[in-house]
Amino acid sequence: MCGILGLTIPDTAKISRNDALYLLRRLFLLSESRGKEASGLAVAQAEKITVYREARSAGAFVKSEKYKAALAGAYPPDGRESARFTALGHARLVTNGIQCIDTNNQPVVSENVALVHNGIVVNAENVWKKIGRPRKTDVDSEVIAAGLAGNLDRADVIGAARAVFAEIRGETNIAAVFSDRAALLLATNSGSLHVAVTDAALCFASEKETLDTITADPRCAFMASARIFQVKAHTGLAVNLENLEHTPFSLREMDGAPFVSPMLAAQRKMESRWQREEEARAALRRCARCLLPESMPFIEFDAGGVCNYCREYKPALCLGEHALEERLAPCRGDGNSPDCVVAFSGGRDSSYGLHLLKKKYGMTPLAYTYDWGMVTDLGRRNQARMCGDLGVEHLWISADIKRQRAYIRSNVSAWMRRPDLGVIPLFMAGDKLFFRFANETMKTKKMPVMVFCSNKLEKTDFKTGFCGISPQFEANQPFSLSLKRKVSLFAYYGKQFLLNPAYINMSIFNTLACYASYYFQEGNYLFLYDYLPWDEGVVNDILIGTYDWETAPDSKSTWRIGDGTAPFYNYVYYTVAGFTEFDTFRSNQIREGHIDRASALASVLEENMPRWDSLREYTRMINIDFERLVRAVDAMPRLYCRDA
Repeated sequence: MCGILGLTIPDTAKISRNDALYLLRRLFLLSESRGKEASGLAVAQAEKITVYREARSAGAFVKSEKYKAALAGAYPPDGRESARFTALGHARLVTNGIQCIDTNNQPVVSENVALVHNGIVVNAENVWKKIGRPRKTDVDSEVIAAGLAGNLDRADVIGAARAVFAEIRGETNIAAVFSDRAALLLATNSGSLHVAVTDAALCFASEKETLDTITADPRCAFMASARIFQVKAHTGLAVNLENLEHTPFSLREMDGAPFVSPMLAAQRKMESRWQREEEARAALRRCARCLLPESMPFIEFDAGGVCNYCREYKPALCLGEHALEERLAPCRGDGNSPDCVVAFSGGRDSSYGLHLLKKKYGMTPLAYTYDWGMVTDLGRRNQARMCGDLGVEHLWISADIKRQRAYIRSNVSAWMRRPDLGVIPLFMAGDKLFFRFANETMKTKKMPVMVFCSNKLEKTDFKTGFCGISPQFEANQPFSLSLKRKVSLFAYYGKQFLLNPAYINMSIFNTLACYASYYFQEGNYLFLYDYLPWDEGVVNDILIGTYDWETAPDSKSTWRIGDGTAPFYNYVYYTVAGFTEFDTFRSNQIREGHIDRASALASVLEENMPRWDSLREYTRMINIDFERLVRAVDAMPRLYCRDA
């Protein structure tokens, strides 16, 4: 998620201005990968806190005149007697509150508190009601600062922190300074907070590797002997800014006439067209055993009406808990530091997998997320719930989200000129760098294994089927593809790019890198559901019942609700082909005996309905005109009705 960072130097230290400001600048640059949409700085001096924020990346922020001005008088020139210096920094990945409004960026300020926050407070509105004071921004982080300020009247910083963390839910990592006391507060419920301390200085960051780099930097020689440690989940650290004495503490001990916009008009028009086409979709011939329709690529029906996908289907082989334990046992640590990395999208399968590894199998997972710009706020809130409740450290690697969304916009704009079902996965290419960064994470964190929670029932052969590539029935994982099929896929896209040169845009090199990452990256991966049975009811009951896992208001399914692209591509597939990935998923459930055909059919009739609110949100995220996009889809010939 976001990156938080900071540096404090006591009165007694003799560190040159250049060295101190160089270290602070390095902390910003090393934290930039966690969020590039805004940056901010709080400088604490005696009884004054000065805050600066800008909607730009950390790399640009530290070069700005505003940053230089903030630090101009904050640290004495070389040769003068040293004075106390404390600075907090923030590299923002936007969740709540748009970054172009300055007050929505961090650090946030409430009365005598300045705070930087990494995470999401999922119950911020409820906490605001308890606080009983007006909010000034849209950002959820403000409620933490307001809560601290309100409790400091009757408690010290430790008591205030405990009171606030007792109320908030979600993944929360904070650093705070105060205008009325010489204290730095560090606190976390997930463990994404690390500290390096010597007699001369203390600095902190969201990731240990940041501090490892700092202490190894010759320009930061005064930090070379630093002790580096993690602030563990559900703990905090109170630091005396005058002498760097730091007191660890547990957070779990308590002291006491409506306007109709053109967009909405276009939606209503499409809804009317949608209803007229439902009869044609309902008339599609479906497999007598599963739900796959005649518009499914490469489908064939036998004399009994059973499709070749059913005839070729091999039940998922479950290797069992004993085999899983044989894989996990050599990796399992003492519980004090992570012993495996979990690929954590925030979806239901990875959330449930994180729960199993921590609660049932005694592992200490590190959750890893690559945010390429299409992780929804709902998905982030669910990630925060899981990591906060489980006490799991959460590593975020953030792409340049503005750039990634610009890539998507370029390709969607090109696609609208010549719509094609086979090209739709191009819009999701950006997330495939997940695998490259997964391997890098394993290497930098020195982790023996990366756990994937991909569900075999989610296999969607039709996405490559619309590229003319036959189904690979023997594939072990949903994303597996033979070399011959990889070459065929590459050739299909090459042909589409030649037919529509608008695809040859600024995104092309990124797309190629993503293709290589997805299809050719290999690593020491453990696929959790190769070993364990997967049951949708159990998964939903655990997530919703135990973790208050949030569902989407425009869908009854818990699948793909954290993915911003899914409402769009499923809308296109259903509009043009008469089915979506829900049909293939429910069909696989039928084949596995998880659900009967009648229940599955009833489910897809609801699940395939367009998610208009989420579709509008998708067009807003990539800055594409909603009406123009739905018109392009509307103009595509239907595979189930020639004159529809």
